[in-house]
Amino acid sequence: MIAVATALLAVGACKDNPVANPIDAPTVDAIGGLTRTSLLQLTIGALAQDRTTINDIQFAIEGGILGRDVYRIDASEPRYVLETLGGNPDPGSFAGGRGFSGFYTAIRAENTILLALPDAPAAIFTADEIAAERGFIRTIKAMEYWRLIETRDTVGVPIQTDDPSEVTAIRCKEAVLSYIAALLDSAYTDLTSIPGATKLPVKLPGGFTAYGRDYQVVSNLIRFNRGWKGKVDFYRGLNRKAYTPALFPTAIAELTEALGGAAPGAVPQADFVKGAYYNFVPGGSENQPNLISDAKIGLNPLVGDSVQAGDTRASKIVARAPLSALYSGTTIGTSITYVGAVASPANQALPLAILRDEELVLLRAQAYIEAGQLANALLDINDVRTNYGLAPLGPFASKDAAIDAVLYEKRYSLLFEGWHRVNDLREYGRLNATYLRKELPTDPFNAALPISRAELDARGVSTNPACTA
Repeated sequence: MIAVATALLAVGACKDNPVANPIDAPTVDAIGGLTRTSLLQLTIGALAQDRTTINDIQFAIEGGILGRDVYRIDASEPRYVLETLGGNPDPGSFAGGRGFSGFYTAIRAENTILLALPDAPAAIFTADEIAAERGFIRTIKAMEYWRLIETRDTVGVPIQTDDPSEVTAIRCKEAVLSYIAALLDSAYTDLTSIPGATKLPVKLPGGFTAYGRDYQVVSNLIRFNRGWKGKVDFYRGLNRKAYTPALFPTAIAELTEALGGAAPGAVPQADFVKGAYYNFVPGGSENQPNLISDAKIGLNPLVGDSVQAGDTRASKIVARAPLSALYSGTTIGTSITYVGAVASPANQALPLAILRDEELVLLRAQAYIEAGQLANALLDINDVRTNYGLAPLGPFASKDAAIDAVLYEKRYSLLFEGWHRVNDLREYGRLNATYLRKELPTDPFNAALPISRAELDARGVSTNPACTA
């Protein structure tokens, strides 16, 4: 973080927002004070950095590899397999260290905005606009920390102060999740203190407006915020190191608010795709193609073998030319891939969900299961199943049967949308040889990535330091 904190954010072009041209070093001092134009530039800069880090090959693909859904087979680059499925990731390589500093660069940009807002000129911004912007940026900042902790898990991550030169302790997962939850609640206080029709004082990229819900409007930002809070509280409750059942009713209430108050099983299936997304544009260095579009990517054959007959999500699985290589004396190979991974300009422009209603429905089903409300969980699970041509399930005979059912739905509904499956497998205690096959003889069932080498070097250590509560 020392290197990150002393660097100024260089914003990549955000082509789906024609208003703000990218500028170097988007700090308040650099752009001459807070105006509508400068606030727009700062906001788009932070969102552009977030998108760039999410689209990093490590984040977009490595979660699928650890979750046993994805292979990336490249004879000239064995680390996609040997440092994921065959051994531990090196903190100095892309397999271990990427997807770390980029999120802190975004957090630095978000802190800059939050520090500037109290001095925003009243002649330019209304108080409601400032509260809306603060609630939005706090929510996005919480999202950055979620991405960090879901990739590092029990390793922990630092929580950066407003002083970017300060080297803070590596905090344990529980402390980071509590911080994220508090940040989301602070944002919620901001957003609920003003009329729901209030709009942000900046124009957001199209991914926040073009997919069924306009997140420039505060009432929709509240739903976005509560969706993240419900997700975080569910995993805080499910935490295998600190299981906390009292959080499941809270998560259910928050997720229900995010779903517009819909009862179990009553979320309109047409709403499943509604949410916020990252948009991508094929082309040169100033554009940002979706890196999942990659001819070296294939699906683990078990993904194809496990899909249920009649499940229309099978359309996500397509044939590809055989892809294989020998690793540690074992051949890994596949003849199927994700439809969005087929290398093409169309797939380079394929949007990636940040948070959408279908995920929230399935998260609520998980929270219902842990709260002992299997009937309500069944309603939400069947709401998803029937959307894809499958017959509804009958009553669950046990909690384990309900977990099996919701994990199936999440696997195919959220395929290639992030680290969802890794989060679930490790918290349910299923990221091990009892539930999964070893992909290589030395498969360690990696559950997390290390702190990056640059960060370790800045701290004068060579291995992950112990986290603090």
